[in-house]
Amino acid sequence: MSDDTLHSSMTPLTVEDQLLIKTSQTENDWTVEKMITELPARQWKWHMLFDLLRITESTGFTERLSGSDRRRSE
Repeated sequence: MSDDTLHSSMTPLTVEDQLLIKTSQTENDWTVEKMITELPARQWKWHMLFDLLRITESTGFTERLSGSDRRRSE
């Protein structure tokens, strides 16, 4: 499977998804495995959730900083 196929099949996280993940982890003490089993329709990947929770714990918020997106092509 090529990288293009892999990335095109992954659904991006919406702001609502990010807030649901953050509140599930902080208020309900859900682990990544629990989120995946309790919300299978979301089709989240383990590594994507793990990275988001790691960033949330270190920074305190889920939004990207300005300028942290992909570079623009020239």
